[in-house]
Amino acid sequence: MYRRFLSKLLLFLLLIAGSMQLLFIGARKLEKPFFEDSTYAWVNHLRVHPKVILMGSSTVLVNLSPTMIAKRMGLADGEVINLAGGSKSAIQMYHLWHVIKPNRDSVRIVIFSIDPWIAYQSYYWIEDFSTLYWNPVQRLYPAFVGDWPRYVMTGAVATFVAKKSAQHSFRSKTSSTQAPKDFGGEILDTHLKNYREHAREYFGPTTLFPISQLYLDRLSELKREVEAQGAEFILLLPPKKNEWVSEYRSTCRDIDSDFVAHLNQALGPTKVIMSYDLFHQREEDSLFMDQVHLTAKGRQRFSDSVSSVLANTSLILKQPVRPLIDY
Repeated sequence: MYRRFLSKLLLFLLLIAGSMQLLFIGARKLEKPFFEDSTYAWVNHLRVHPKVILMGSSTVLVNLSPTMIAKRMGLADGEVINLAGGSKSAIQMYHLWHVIKPNRDSVRIVIFSIDPWIAYQSYYWIEDFSTLYWNPVQRLYPAFVGDWPRYVMTGAVATFVAKKSAQHSFRSKTSSTQAPKDFGGEILDTHLKNYREHAREYFGPTTLFPISQLYLDRLSELKREVEAQGAEFILLLPPKKNEWVSEYRSTCRDIDSDFVAHLNQALGPTKVIMSYDLFHQREEDSLFMDQVHLTAKGRQRFSDSVSSVLANTSLILKQPVRPLIDY
């Protein structure tokens, strides 16, 4: 009886291992429906063709106004659009770039915000497709145990991802053809709760939650496809409160160095604009809602600064990314 039990257990583990290998091979096919989002269909129904696209997470969504930038650059309404979203990573932005494919031939500049914490798996590991490519259980076992904990743990993750992919593919979605107010930009009118008191807490324990290779892969692919189309791909450093910047500089140099090294390996020479400490400390109380999100006044100031730089992108050097704390 004991041998029979071991045989069944071994067969069960082999079936899981085989299934996981097949899933990893087909992961890319599941990825597209997992991230498809028809709520951005309005981009393909604009009366004008967008020339500047803003991408990233909430630090672009609420910190930049497409209408203000377009006005300062002498462009028409709708020629600058904001496709950023709360907690959105390069993985989502890459697939969104494909959603708007019918109306992107006119695009000349793609701005992508770089907040260092969003590249680390602590930021989105349980909510994202990237969980298939990484497993926390594997890191809790010594190397001699082998791969079986990864296969067992990923079984539950695979079920979740497959189910969510199906929901994304077949559920009824709200697909609007009318452009939202300010062409995707939003004004933050309430304080967001900060769950992390210190800068380093944004990253989690980096030994357990390293940089996501999937994030880097999709960011690299996005840059490559944008440039292949003849457009410029520019990294943006959204402003932060001086308190956060100071703490990041003093306690996160190892994180910054590691992230920039991975970034350069993935992207090669890249244009970078703005700085985390854009605003002076004495005025930041009226410009920030929290550590990283701006008020309406701060949003206008930041939009003006960005539009001034974008007016002549030929002056921006394309070179390896320096440590983010040095900009």
